[in-house]
Amino acid sequence: MRAFSAAYLGELTKLIGRRKYIVFIMIGIIICAAWAIIGSAVSGAALRFSGMMVNLTPTPMGVFPPFAQTMVPLLIFMGVCDLITAESAVMKALICRPVERWKLYAGKVLAVITYAGIYLSVIFVTSTVLSQVLGRPSGIDAIVHALLAYALALLPLAVLALFAGLVALFGRSASLTMLVLIALYILMRALPVAFPILSELLFTSYIGWHRLWLGARPAASRLIHVLLIVLGYGAVFFTAGSLVFDRKEY
Repeated sequence: MRAFSAAYLGELTKLIGRRKYIVFIMIGIIICAAWAIIGSAVSGAALRFSGMMVNLTPTPMGVFPPFAQTMVPLLIFMGVCDLITAESAVMKALICRPVERWKLYAGKVLAVITYAGIYLSVIFVTSTVLSQVLGRPSGIDAIVHALLAYALALLPLAVLALFAGLVALFGRSASLTMLVLIALYILMRALPVAFPILSELLFTSYIGWHRLWLGARPAASRLIHVLLIVLGYGAVFFTAGSLVFDRKEY
């Protein structure tokens, strides 16, 4: 356990230590702030000129879909490309450390998942504060609802990270692997539009699954069925990834 913790903390420090990942967090804050300022200005103008009360200030749930379904997946792809594909040249030195290969691989993927959680936490706090200050203040129930939605998104995003880690093991170029991951993600998001039956089969369809748990909840058997699908994908991706990483020649 100590070896895994050391590997995980090392990978997380390495990832967050890269300036671009801090910059992306700042960009997320700036997007929320710009959205709030523009929305507040437009709402004020609409109230003055037409007397209509229009609230365009972003709420935590308002900014959740674009960030959770677009920005965070891109950052996950970037993270696995940096920690797995781009480090192929120095991987021989990494696997010589006294830590099992599967633990090193798990540490890399978990570091990416942790960064995704940090990013979502920053977006949640920023949008909540801006909504309370510039928009219509939300009650504690709405804030807790939004917090639970953000927390629930971490599981399907973790599965996405495991999928990306598996694909990254076969890549030789970080840039090319990034393009492949983006293309696969777009394809998996688009297929259910043409073939609705795939919406229940593809794990990417469950990034917004908080609606199942926090909205009009279906029967418990349905929730368990969906949970098992997501966990099953995660188990398969992690097992396949750790086996490939263990047997890969560097």
